Amino acid sequence: MKLAQAAKMKLYRGKGCEKCNSTGYKGRTGIFEVLSMTEKIQQLTLEHASSAQVQKAGVEEGMMTLVQDGYLKVLEGITTVEEVLRVSKG
Repeated sequence: MKLAQAAKMKLYRGKGCEKCNSTGYKGRTGIFEVLSMTEKIQQLTLEHASSAQVQKAGVEEGMMTLVQDGYLKVLEGITTVEEVLRVSKG
């Protein structure tokens, strides 16, 4: 992404109202990380590979991480950076 594009992006922050009890949030939206059991992941599992090795292989094979999914929802205006960081510890 170019700097000019990034400068045009808007990030939102809820200001709250009576309906949300002044939290800025209404309802719940999940952020997700799904690891598909590919042959490579299956082999690493059978070899008792570390979780870091499995995650690295998953990302290499196209897995979207929890934080990445959260940030996409930030860009869509569904949640905030602070909330993603709070729930993902990332």
